[in-house]
Amino acid sequence: MGFILGLLIMSVAVQVFLVNSFDFENIKRGTHLILQGVNPWAEETRIQDFYNPPFSVLFLWPVLFTNSQVYHVIGGALLFAFVFYHKAWVGLAWFATNSMLWLLAAGGVNMFVIGGGLWLLLAAAHINKRWIGIFCRVLAYGLLMVKPQGGFFIVLLYVLLRRDWKGVLISILVYGLPFMTLYPDWLQVMLTDPPRAQTVANHSIMGQFGLLPAAVISLLVLVARRWEYWQLGGAFAGILTPYGMPGLPIFLTLTAVRKLAAIPIVIIFSGCLAALTWITPPAGVDYYAFLNPRMAVYHLRMLGLVLALACISETGPGEGEISVRDWALRSR
Repeated sequence: MGFILGLLIMSVAVQVFLVNSFDFENIKRGTHLILQGVNPWAEETRIQDFYNPPFSVLFLWPVLFTNSQVYHVIGGALLFAFVFYHKAWVGLAWFATNSMLWLLAAGGVNMFVIGGGLWLLLAAAHINKRWIGIFCRVLAYGLLMVKPQGGFFIVLLYVLLRRDWKGVLISILVYGLPFMTLYPDWLQVMLTDPPRAQTVANHSIMGQFGLLPAAVISLLVLVARRWEYWQLGGAFAGILTPYGMPGLPIFLTLTAVRKLAAIPIVIIFSGCLAALTWITPPAGVDYYAFLNPRMAVYHLRMLGLVLALACISETGPGEGEISVRDWALRSR
């Protein structure tokens, strides 16, 4: 029911609100070149603004035959279904914020890869046949790592909790060896020309304030409560990545909040912050130079709000696999 409702709502959203194709077209061009045997990160064949890892072509080839609206609709529906499955109703508030609208406007595949990856991990946990479970986990690791700034901590926490070393080994073989010749150039591009240019503001605490403040906040968040791996993974994605994934860390962290009173708080707070960006730049002032600080204020304060709400929210019985306090008590 959540998936169908998500399909309906997102189908309307992509018709009503602006959906740019900039990110999607970059992904399409890069994927097309890899399939043709061309290295899109090599100096002589470099294309701008394509940063997805080389193995992403295994998951992104359908972009050659579709558009960003399709990915937004399916990805949003997957996230809707995830909220319904876990009864994390406060997570639906994210769909009524500018955080989702700006992600929609970016025209990427973020919601699809995160939503699809989370459902594959969930499926793997409920499949009795071991080899099918491993297959689903390997697929999930790859899909989530198509956007490593959003999926890395989710994968890391899941692997550590489940001790899925076999899945990690298979993933390295499948996603590493066939694309070995592409990785040096990709890493070179990521280190020398990271994807800051395709964002309009810093979306992570580390990107805005540096490593030390981000590490301190991460520690405080870690010990504040019990977390599910995707909730803490989302929080860390918004705190510890050098250039964060816009919007989705807020959504993932928000699924940890159980009090329904948080829904109007999130929506109203988002609207008030978004009003800061509804200002026309003075004549002669660069648009992005004027807008960037205001967008950074929006993204980081929204992240701060959901982190605070999550940290003060109580967990129910059986919820939260990750708890530093519980581990400390058991070790005594």
